[in-house]
Amino acid sequence: MKIILAILIIAVVLLLLAFSGGLLIYKAVFGKRCDGNRRLKYLTHEDFEGLGAVPVEITADTGKKLRGALYLRTGIRKPKALVIFSHGFGGGHRSYMTEINTFAKSGFAVLAYDNTGTFASEGDALIGFSQGPADLIAAIEYAKSNPKLSSLKIILAGHSWGAYSVCQALKEKENDVAGAISISAPESGYQAFSGFLGSKGKFAEPLLKLIFAVCDGKEALTKCSDILKNVSVPVLMLHGDCDPTVSPANSPLLSPMLEGKPNITKIMYEGRMHNVYQTKESEEYMTEVFEGINALKKIKKPTKEEIDFCYDIDYELITREDPVVMQTIVNFMRNCAGNEE
Repeated sequence: MKIILAILIIAVVLLLLAFSGGLLIYKAVFGKRCDGNRRLKYLTHEDFEGLGAVPVEITADTGKKLRGALYLRTGIRKPKALVIFSHGFGGGHRSYMTEINTFAKSGFAVLAYDNTGTFASEGDALIGFSQGPADLIAAIEYAKSNPKLSSLKIILAGHSWGAYSVCQALKEKENDVAGAISISAPESGYQAFSGFLGSKGKFAEPLLKLIFAVCDGKEALTKCSDILKNVSVPVLMLHGDCDPTVSPANSPLLSPMLEGKPNITKIMYEGRMHNVYQTKESEEYMTEVFEGINALKKIKKPTKEEIDFCYDIDYELITREDPVVMQTIVNFMRNCAGNEE
């Protein structure tokens, strides 16, 4: 009996230690700002001929200001629709300027912003994974209340964390949008984190689930597929079958609950990774660049030559779009807007 009691005590202590450690990691990730890497070049509208930008400020549910811009091509008086873009984790909306420009060139207005605690937006911290959907909902409310935008149909688009935000926002805002685009979305925040742990991730999921529930509330446990199975708005879901960041197994795209839903178009790209909107060569080059940057961080005192070599980046290649994927997205947007040309 004493041995059993001792084993139980040890198990409880280990679980408490694991939970405390996981909680500390969560707080370390979301308890600070994300301002990017100052040595990287983040494109602006000025890098694209004919792309205009009007600065915007959106009030988040926290009261903080989300800063971004309304992007529109010069000469377009009546956009086909308004695309509200939600960015991924680790960067702001300017990490997607090439895609924003493509949407604008295709005749759409694009409202893009930085999440709470990210780049140009206010906030001392990211707060949590569920802040992404909350910020997107605030952007939708902004568009609906803006006299210059309220007449336009709204199409949601997002990548990674932003794609999760798109799916989650549909639970509350489906009636306000004409369509939604989800690129490389995780099913949930805790499953996104379990993916980083590799083969050990599945064993850690119950603990991660508890941590997310404590930090983000029970809403954080709602899977994207649980929401998508009940929506009727058109949804385009894209994913790469070699995605190392969000495993296809942790994606709503493969959920059996979404099989046969006529409003959902699902495309799994063979041999592609997390950024399927880029060419395969571009994705591979991006992986190589960031592996080099991460290796550089491990060097205590890198030389100027080592730093210069690491950050000698071909920005045309690292942002090069896959024309087939982008055309698929644009065609979907046109259909949602009621314009199939």
